[in-house]
Amino acid sequence: MPFRSEEKPVIWAFSASRLRQVLESAAPIYAERAEVRVFDLSFEGALETARSLTEADERVDAFVAAGSNGAYLRDHAPVPVALVEVSTTDALQALAHARTLGRRVGIVNHRRVLPGLERWKDLLRGVQIEQRSYVTPEEARAAVAELAAHGFEVVVGPGPACDEAERAGLKSVLLYSLECVCGTIERAMEMAQVARAERRRREQLAAVIDHIDEAVVSVDASERIALVNPGFERLLGVSGAELLGKRLSSVAPELSLSRVLETGSPELRTFQKLGARSLVVSRIPVRERGVLSGAVLTCQDSRTLLRVDRDLRSELRPRRFIARYELAGIVGTSAPIRTVRALAEQYAGTEGTVLITGESGTGKEMVAQGIHNAGRRRDRPFVAINCAAFPEALLESELFGYEEGAFTGSRRGGRAGLFEAAHTGTIFLDEVGDVPITLQTRLLRVLQERQVLRLGSNDPTPIDVRVIAATNRDLKREIARGAFRDDLYYRLNILPIPVPPLRARSDDVAPIAEALLRDALSRHGVPDVLPRALGLLLPWLERYAWPGNVRELENVLERIAVLYSHRAAAPDRVGPDELRAVLPELFQGGEEPQGGDLRSAREAQETAVIRRVIGECGGNMNEAAKRLGVGRSTLYRKLRAPERT
Repeated sequence: MPFRSEEKPVIWAFSASRLRQVLESAAPIYAERAEVRVFDLSFEGALETARSLTEADERVDAFVAAGSNGAYLRDHAPVPVALVEVSTTDALQALAHARTLGRRVGIVNHRRVLPGLERWKDLLRGVQIEQRSYVTPEEARAAVAELAAHGFEVVVGPGPACDEAERAGLKSVLLYSLECVCGTIERAMEMAQVARAERRRREQLAAVIDHIDEAVVSVDASERIALVNPGFERLLGVSGAELLGKRLSSVAPELSLSRVLETGSPELRTFQKLGARSLVVSRIPVRERGVLSGAVLTCQDSRTLLRVDRDLRSELRPRRFIARYELAGIVGTSAPIRTVRALAEQYAGTEGTVLITGESGTGKEMVAQGIHNAGRRRDRPFVAINCAAFPEALLESELFGYEEGAFTGSRRGGRAGLFEAAHTGTIFLDEVGDVPITLQTRLLRVLQERQVLRLGSNDPTPIDVRVIAATNRDLKREIARGAFRDDLYYRLNILPIPVPPLRARSDDVAPIAEALLRDALSRHGVPDVLPRALGLLLPWLERYAWPGNVRELENVLERIAVLYSHRAAAPDRVGPDELRAVLPELFQGGEEPQGGDLRSAREAQETAVIRRVIGECGGNMNEAAKRLGVGRSTLYRKLRAPERT
């Protein structure tokens, strides 16, 4: 494909012999297609000129040279070199001319003799021909001298051989024709086109890797550095100009690519120490047309990867991994519950494992969520699992995850377990006392090593989690009967929080009931009956033992809200009979609450609620009436009633 006019290739031709005249004759032929410049230089002079001009950013795409000049440039020049090479036709034309000058002709060529001349003996009948080859000027001089000593009259060869023949008194014929030189320039133009495309490709690649956060270095097949990006310069603290051309092993032995160049096999995501830094390194062989031509090294700081991993897991985590409760939301003013809140607030500021114990329904998960939300991991996932809700095999895969094919029916691609899902956050192991003894060993190892091994995998995954566990079992008794490991118990029982049952803090029944009933009535669309309902219920609620604790209390109040939602038109009609039908467990004792009849107890409780609300409103009767859902006159009437004084 020809160059566009504005992209004409620049070809430099070097010769200090007769070839220069042929090159100068050929240059104008390509004036419209290429810029061909001819230099009267050889060896070191040509190389020095080439280097100085290319280093000065003067554009050049390819060199043209012949013989020893070309061989020297090809080994040392910074751009492609097209060598002027003799064809059989060129040799025959030169020999035909030489036959007119003498019958004994010597061919002195650079590096090699011309093959196939025997096939042309009929054309060269009557001419004695001998061939010699040379590498250095001294060898060319010796070859010409030998031919002269044997009575040869004409020398055919490159410019240096012709010059030596003239000095020895022999006739000479230049081996290179105009057609030969033109063919070489054509080849140089093709090389220039390829070199330009390669240069554009390298520039595009450099532009891409310059904007990659990873440190990247590319080497050739000899492990010499061909390209580095700013990240690699920063990693080594050395500029790219100082690194180019040097062997990577000599610059940073720890990052050597020699093994990859020997084996041709990639080494992906391996850990590597470089001084005090820990890197994740990938070594990748590069092949061109199936031939190994170099390798690429990429490095990432392991701390950066951990930050990215943490942010990705945080960004992509399901929204269900969120803690909703705060410690301030734990209702109650009794001494036992104040102790629970105080311990939870202290432990929230630490990273130690918390073990929450207490009967079922006491609010252990609420305490766990409050600890999470009060700590430094509040913006990270809170992952809860009820260990008693899964069979052993399923619990193992839920906690630790599995690889693809780990068992029949496993998800394609595998699955991360809940420990991995909780990375950088908190995992709440509810009912940890119900973990099967066979799984307790694996759980203990995760807590000790902070690494998770998925089912079917041999590669552990590091995790950063805070562990909060809870149980309604007496773990010491479980240890005594061999159902729980003592080493796991001591790993869990670092920061213990015993949550008391509701019967041990009867003073908290009223405020808890008020908060729960308010929410329940609001959900069912009857919030205005709260004072009336509380006044009716509290005497019965406070005398009950609550074996199901707060969970049972919540269930009872939900039933009351449903009852009032069906009596919304006539809430006054809800009385003891309706309560007995809906809440039989509260009436199992058969006796009414002490301190008078049911109506008196109900009115006393209603008065207590009214006075508390008035106090909360700072004596503002309008605000108190609004909060209680009654009129202002009704509020005054209830306060003036003789039985309430």
